[in-house]
Amino acid sequence: MDAGEWIAGFVREHFVNPLQYPDKYAPYNAVNTVVYAAVALAAVYLIFKGLKRLGIRINDGFYFAIAPFVVFGAAVRVVVDAGILPRSMELFGQTVYPFVTPGIYFVIFAVVVAGIFASLALDGQRGKKAVWWLRAIGTVFALAALAVVAPLLKFFPHGILIVLLGLLGLGALMAVEKFWKRKFSLIERFTAFSQCFDGAATFVGVGIGTPAAAYGEQHVVGNLLIGAFGNPLAFYAVKVAFALAVVLFLRTQYSERKGGELEEKNYILLLITIFGLAPGARDALRIVAGV
Repeated sequence: MDAGEWIAGFVREHFVNPLQYPDKYAPYNAVNTVVYAAVALAAVYLIFKGLKRLGIRINDGFYFAIAPFVVFGAAVRVVVDAGILPRSMELFGQTVYPFVTPGIYFVIFAVVVAGIFASLALDGQRGKKAVWWLRAIGTVFALAALAVVAPLLKFFPHGILIVLLGLLGLGALMAVEKFWKRKFSLIERFTAFSQCFDGAATFVGVGIGTPAAAYGEQHVVGNLLIGAFGNPLAFYAVKVAFALAVVLFLRTQYSERKGGELEEKNYILLLITIFGLAPGARDALRIVAGV
């Protein structure tokens, strides 16, 4: 076997087969996880620079304008899980997977970028109402996707439990807030909630499940944690601890900083929120839908 054949086989085994054969391969493995993470880190840096070039301030308004797009992506993924949208499509004679990882990230990114430019065009003055327009566009997309998912929802007690556990994790942050005698911002609180919500969804899905489906953790790190402790409740506990630690760390590091450095903090909080809310919302909707 020459080098070219080895590389082709390596790519197929670790990247193509998990997409093509979801019933035989786990969607994530150590190799594609590392590669996806590296690509994500590069994208994170470039996106931050791009936002600065466009003159977009990364403040509370921008943070909450992006959140609906995250929900949109999660709902679209559940539509795929339910078999309403196909996993794969033929494009110019090639099979592509635009609605599952990693393809869906590019699709949602394209939608967000289009939303940003549309918002700037609708605003006219670049800044006054652009964030408002962006939030409105994201909300329309999110509601449209949720409208497709809504008829599938039936296991509401599971969804209520996920939300309550997410709020319980947020309550831990509020307890720290009282002990520390410092008030956390709304985006700091929502960041913590997003991570706790993700942990809660994993615990309910893997640890409890529904009469309609059994669920397993798909990510490498999550599987390691659950395997090490023997209980998905450990994943929830680690998520709560991570949420508290990261918010406290960022508050300490950026406590007296303003301007661009504060925007850097907000951007990091936004990323952590996306990495919690996206899988958490997808898992929660999937559990409640029983797909």
